[in-house]
Amino acid sequence: MLFIYIMKRFFILLFLFTISSMNIAYSTVVNVELDELIQIGVEQNQNLKIKRLELEGYKKDIKIANKLKNPEIQSNVVIGNVALGNCSQAGIGLPIEVLKRGIRKKIAEQEYSLKETELRKFEHNFKLQIMQAYFDVLYAKSIYQIQEARLKLFEKWVQITTDREKHSSYEIDNLKADIQYATQKIALNRARSEMLAKQFELNKVLNTGNEDIMFDTKEASLFEEDWKFLTFKIPDYDFIERTALKYSYMVKISDFNIIKSELELKQAKHQRIPDLSLAGGYAWQYHRNAIPHYGGAYVGLGLDLPILYNYTPDIQKADLFLQKSKANKKAYEHQLKYELKKDYNIFKYSAENIEYSKEILSDSKRIVELSTKRYIEGKNSYSDLIVNANAHHEVLTQYLSIISRHFYSYLELMQDIGHDILVDEVL
Repeated sequence: MLFIYIMKRFFILLFLFTISSMNIAYSTVVNVELDELIQIGVEQNQNLKIKRLELEGYKKDIKIANKLKNPEIQSNVVIGNVALGNCSQAGIGLPIEVLKRGIRKKIAEQEYSLKETELRKFEHNFKLQIMQAYFDVLYAKSIYQIQEARLKLFEKWVQITTDREKHSSYEIDNLKADIQYATQKIALNRARSEMLAKQFELNKVLNTGNEDIMFDTKEASLFEEDWKFLTFKIPDYDFIERTALKYSYMVKISDFNIIKSELELKQAKHQRIPDLSLAGGYAWQYHRNAIPHYGGAYVGLGLDLPILYNYTPDIQKADLFLQKSKANKKAYEHQLKYELKKDYNIFKYSAENIEYSKEILSDSKRIVELSTKRYIEGKNSYSDLIVNANAHHEVLTQYLSIISRHFYSYLELMQDIGHDILVDEVL
């Protein structure tokens, strides 16, 4: 039953891999470095294009907020006997807002600056998404590389056990090697499938709208020593905290919200200022004792007085939002410092762990080589081979896990700093 289950899983994975390969065949695979891929994403990502179009709409709101009220055509024509001694009028009335249009325009400008900063923040987070997806592909490639090397090792063991017919347990050892080799093929296909899935995920994140190109990493795996993110340097903590509090897009957004709330409070207070309405035109009248079409010009003035409603609730509400905006910034900065300290320490110690893990990795590889040699010489058992091979596999996966933690701690730190200043320096 176990054999049937394993074979069933194998054919399912083989089918999935075949389908995935067919999909890739229609696309041109392009290997690019991370910094170039980020540039491609920022320029071609469809979601970013939508965000930029939305920002253009907020720019139009500035002109809309600065609009003047249109003039009104006014007329009052009396007909019949009532016209005797009463004038008819025809003219133009012009509503005028007093001390309101300028503030409304400033609020629209702040709203635009706020949305522009939110777009920069979105771009920053998008860059981090690309970096994560790029790393995930490399991680999956590294797992595949490990499984591939492990398959070659088991293939070598099959050959060794086949050639040792004079050994008392050669038949059992050979069967064990055959099973491990076949099982490892399944593991390799699973790793290949996961690698393809991560490559598709990377292109999904990029979302360039071009299905003819399949972007892939420049590096073959995380085991390449020249991969720059294994040696990147982060400044001291004080510099990071100052940078975050000064340049963070979230801090800038908080500042824009405060300024906007202050303007909205001022706008609410200005609602109490009466608006004017100026009018003027021509007036005439008919009277049996008057010259026909006797008339002349007229002028008018109107005020809307805030008596029945004095806008007190509007002012109180705007003041509450101003207090909330200030409190939000203070709370964010307070929590940000703790997040920065946490992520900085995780990053620092994970960098040290990488160096320790490299030493373990080298020793573990040597143990497998020596163990294989001693088995060929008949100095240890096949079980020792398996134990040492599995231990080495754990060391390899632990090494990748440590690298992964180091890289993710970097992304978390960049997320908290909330600005491209350090991302661009690394790239």
